[in-house]
Amino acid sequence: MSDLNRRDALKTAAVALGVTAAGGVAFAAEADEKEAMGSGETAAQPAVTELTLDASKAEVHILATGLSCFFSRISPDAAPGRNTLTISGLAANTRCITVWMTEWSAGNKPHAGGAFFYTSSVQLYDNGTKCRVIFNLDWSRHLPAACQVIYGHA
Repeated sequence: MSDLNRRDALKTAAVALGVTAAGGVAFAAEADEKEAMGSGETAAQPAVTELTLDASKAEVHILATGLSCFFSRISPDAAPGRNTLTISGLAANTRCITVWMTEWSAGNKPHAGGAFFYTSSVQLYDNGTKCRVIFNLDWSRHLPAACQVIYGHA
């Protein structure tokens, strides 16, 4: 009996007995991974919350020749775990950018260090008009958040 036939026989026997064979879990995971891989993702990737911000609607301050900054609340709130913020509306030819994610304190109720934001990546694209920020929120639930942005263009 070939290995393939042996695996099929084990799976059939496990289903008939109502028992999950060790190989059954691996087969399901392989099928799930193949299906997910077609979408450009793998089954091992964590869930990501997608957020957007239009910088053209923010109150931008000119710092020096070629440098600008703004501070803006993001919506919806950041989720626990991995988040991706896409900032659009930057001036064409933006060549450098720095983004800090912070808690947005409603009233006088800050978490005083209980929640942590970790920025993993900041990437400019589309001729500098957009920026992708990947960050993690170490907190047990959704949290109002904001970003502080300093950027420069040619």
